[in-house]
Amino acid sequence: MPTTAIRTMAAIGCAAAALVSAPAMAGSQATGTFQISATVPMACWVDHAVEADAMSPADGRVTEACNSASGYVVSAMYRPLDPSEHARLIYGDRMFDLSSAGEQEVHRAHGPRIQQVVYRFDEVRLEAPLTLSLTIQPI
Repeated sequence: MPTTAIRTMAAIGCAAAALVSAPAMAGSQATGTFQISATVPMACWVDHAVEADAMSPADGRVTEACNSASGYVVSAMYRPLDPSEHARLIYGDRMFDLSSAGEQEVHRAHGPRIQQVVYRFDEVRLEAPLTLSLTIQPI
């Protein structure tokens, strides 16, 4: 669970701070150096807070999170669209005419981040309901 990884890293940081700030108790002034290193596991997730429906004007909201230093890509997967169907997706500040193939890259971020994104459908002409499934992949 991503929250567990964040809590674990916070605990490691607190322990490291305590080690650095605690004075060395010795009979005389002692000097020395030490090195602390930690490996943070890669964690990426996308979570729907509110799902939008293509047939409704209501907004959806997701949280994107990824700690990959090189960034991440969020893609939407959905059923393939018939030739007579059309839907536009407004994802954050970007607008896409959904591909008839059933998959569309909707966001590419450079560097780690956690952010909320509002999305909605526009110019919808569908024969059947359309549901998005969002995936996130580190770059």
